[in-house]
Amino acid sequence: MLHQNLGLPRRLALVSPPLPGEALLSWLNAMAVEYGGLTRGRTAQITGVLADGEPVNALRTGRAPYYPHPAMVHRMRAVAALSEQQVADMTWHRFRGTALHPIGPEWAAETTRASVLGRWADPDVLRLCPACVDESGGRWLLTWQLPWVFACPAHRCYLIDSCPDCGRRFTVHGTDPVRGRCRNRPPTDGTRRRRCGAPLHGLPRVPVVDAELFELQQRLWDALHSPAAQCGAAFGVFQDLWAMACLALYTATPEHLVGADLVVREAFAAFCHTHDHRADRDLTAASRRSGRRLKAVDRRSPPVLVMAAVIRTAARIVFAVNPLTAADALADLSRNPHSPAIYVLRQAWNSGPLALATRDTTERIKSVMDILDYSGPGFVPPLSQRDRYYSALSTGGRAPGRR
Repeated sequence: MLHQNLGLPRRLALVSPPLPGEALLSWLNAMAVEYGGLTRGRTAQITGVLADGEPVNALRTGRAPYYPHPAMVHRMRAVAALSEQQVADMTWHRFRGTALHPIGPEWAAETTRASVLGRWADPDVLRLCPACVDESGGRWLLTWQLPWVFACPAHRCYLIDSCPDCGRRFTVHGTDPVRGRCRNRPPTDGTRRRRCGAPLHGLPRVPVVDAELFELQQRLWDALHSPAAQCGAAFGVFQDLWAMACLALYTATPEHLVGADLVVREAFAAFCHTHDHRADRDLTAASRRSGRRLKAVDRRSPPVLVMAAVIRTAARIVFAVNPLTAADALADLSRNPHSPAIYVLRQAWNSGPLALATRDTTERIKSVMDILDYSGPGFVPPLSQRDRYYSALSTGGRAPGRR
C-alpha cells in the first residue's frame, strides 16, 4: 500500500491516508493492519481518535464517529497529520443538511448517535460493494451505511449487507473486511459456535439492471453530496422520501414492483410474507385487523434489497406529477384512509425509529400527508365532512380535519 508523505511533523511513522468518503471505523481498521494487527481500540488511541485514558468502547457509545470535536481534530492532526476536513469527512457530521437534520440555531450543533438514529440511519449497520471492497482492500464508505444507498453507482451493482455463507448481517463493530474474514457466529444450536470465517473478498456481485432504480440511486447519491448552497432542497427530498418509504413499508406488495429486478422483488416478497398477518383461525379478530407487523429493528434497518424496494416505490410518489394519485395507486388512500395498514403506520409514526418521519416534509407531498394526518388513530371523520374533505383535496385546498 502506498503511503502519503503529507510534509507535516507527526508522531506516527506510517499513515494510510483516508480514502475519499471513507468511514472513520474503516480507516481505523486499515491502520490497525498497517501497525501489525492491533485492535481497533488500541489503534484509535495511538492515532488520536480517542484521548489518553478514554475507554475503547467509546467507539461504540462515544462521539468520535459522529462529530469532529476540536480536541479530536487537534490530536489527529498532531499524530497523523490529518487536516480538519479529512477528519470531518470521516464522521456522520458530513451529512448534516442532507440525510441528517440541518445546521442552524434551532438544531443542536453537535451530531450524536441519537441524532443519527433519529433520521432513519443505523450507524451499526454495514453494507458493502463487492467490487469496491476488492479494489480498496476491504475499506468502506460511510455513505454505504445510509438507508438511501442500496447500490454502487461506480460498479452498478447492489450492496451486500449479510454474509453469503452464514447469512448473518454485517455490522461495523463485528465485521472487518480489511482482515478479509467474516467473524459472525452462525446461528446453530450448539453453545460453542465457531466464527463463520468465510472470505469477504470476491463476494458475489449482483448487477442493477433496473434502469429506473439505478437512475434513482444516482440522483440520491448526487443529493447526498450536494454543495452547501443546495443542502436545503436535498434535505426536503430525503424527508419526503422517508415519509413515503414508511407508507411503502406498511402498504406496498410485490405487485407494486413492476419492472424491478428479480432479486428486489423476491427479497420484498419474502419480507411481506414474514410480516403480513393473514386471516388465520388461531389469530384473534384484532390481530386479523392489525395490518403489517414490524418490530423496531425491521423499521430501523430493513435488509438492503427491501430498502431498494420501498425507496423505489416511495420515489414514484414523491417525484410524480400528482403525488396523491401515485399514493392512491399504492394504498388507495382517498377511498380508504382508515385501512388497518394506515392505522398501523400512524402508530409507527408516533414512536420508535420513525417518530420524526413526518416532521419536516415539504409542500411536494402535502396532499398525501393531509390524508394520512386526517386518518389518525382513533379519529373517524363525520360523514357530513367527507364530501367537503375530498373536494378540498381534489382542488388542492387545505383539508378540514384534526390539527
